[in-house]
Order: sequence, then C-alpha cells, then structure tokens
Amino acid sequence: MNISRSTLQRRRFLQSGSVLGFGAISSLCAGRKLLQLPAHLGATRRRSPVSPVPYTPDLNLADQQESPLPVPDTPWETEPNPPLGRPLELEDSFRDFLLTLDLRHLSAEEIIDPHRGVMGGVENTLPPVKLWEKLAPTLKVADELRERLQTPICRITSGYRSPRYNAKVPGAVKGSYHTRNQALDLVYFCSPRKAFDTALQLRREGFFRGGVGLYPTFIHLDTRGYAATWRKV
Repeated sequence: MNISRSTLQRRRFLQSGSVLGFGAISSLCAGRKLLQLPAHLGATRRRSPVSPVPYTPDLNLADQQESPLPVPDTPWETEPNPPLGRPLELEDSFRDFLLTLDLRHLSAEEIIDPHRGVMGGVENTLPPVKLWEKLAPTLKVADELRERLQTPICRITSGYRSPRYNAKVPGAVKGSYHTRNQALDLVYFCSPRKAFDTALQLRREGFFRGGVGLYPTFIHLDTRGYAATWRKV
C-alpha cells in the first residue's frame, strides 16, 4: 500500500520517543515559518486538491438517518478571544507537528491560538501528545472546506479542550469531541449556513465521516467516524 510522504513524516515524528528532540524538523520548517502570512489573512498558496478519504459507504448512515448530538436549550456561545501571547507547554513542538500536515490554507498559529483560552479561571492547554494525530483528519476537512468556499477563514474559535476547561464552556457536552482532539469550531468569511451546507456536501461526497453542526455565528466539524447533523439557530 502506498503511504504518502507526509504520513511517513508524522509517524516518524510521533514515534521518535521524545517530543523535545525536534531540532532536525524545526530546521526544515524554519524557512516555511518565515514565509507564512499573518494568521488573519490566511494562506493563499494553491496546490492540488486533497483527495477524498476513501471508505465503504454505509447505507444505514444516510443523512436522513443521522444521530443528532444532544444540544442544550440554554444559549450556546463559543469561546471568547483567547489572551494574546499566553505561552503553552510544548507549543513549538506542536507547531512543528502541524507543519508536517502540509495544509494549504490553515496556518499553525490559527490552529494553536484557540488553546490559549481561559474560562472561569481555568486555562486550556494543548492536547496531550498521544492525541496530536487525532486532529489531522478534521484539519484536512476544514482546509478543504476553505478551498471549496474560496473565502478565508476568519477564526478557529475552538479546537482541543481539556476536560476541566470544557466543563467551563457554556453549552459544552461532557465527553465532547473537542476533548478527544477531533473537533473544530470555525468561522469563515461567509454565512455560517453556506459553510454548513458545503460541509454537508463534502460529507456526502465521502470526504469524511463525522459531525456537522450549525450555530448562529460558526459551524462545528468533527471526524467521529459516523454522520451526525444538528442545527442550533
């Protein structure tokens, strides 16, 4: 079976036995960091479209048979803007890992910054190293969605949430896929409805299997492995 170069890179990265010995990878990525555009502008590079993730269709998981995620009746607000510059443990190492994913439009800083959040006196963290790889499929969906929409991402409002931090987020479900590092909340420079509909189309095409949620100002994406759809508008 052919394995992509980026996949081999990530496996070597995560199996090296030390998250602190990344000198070689950091050197290779230094040039790319210098060329990155500011996070609020997004990336403008163009490469060949990401190939849809192949899977065997499950006829029992058609859109009309999706399992809804419980949504509370109380108003749901996503996370506020995080404090700028709050340092995170293993931040440089996580940045190097993200660069191995070779995303077309999402910068490492856009992905990292939401983890600086503080709510109810609880500081969020980056995900544990063993969960880093879990976010890769969801990031690739968000990256392809950005390509289809042809509009920059405004902000990733939420990525990984530690269980303690998740408990402080209004409306967050215990055991959320954010705590498993498989979910993102996203604001694009278009209507949330347009982003939501485009994400559903990606899923129908077999690009991913996961949850898509619509909220008044953002959408939720995750790669849980089965289809789920909900709307809170």
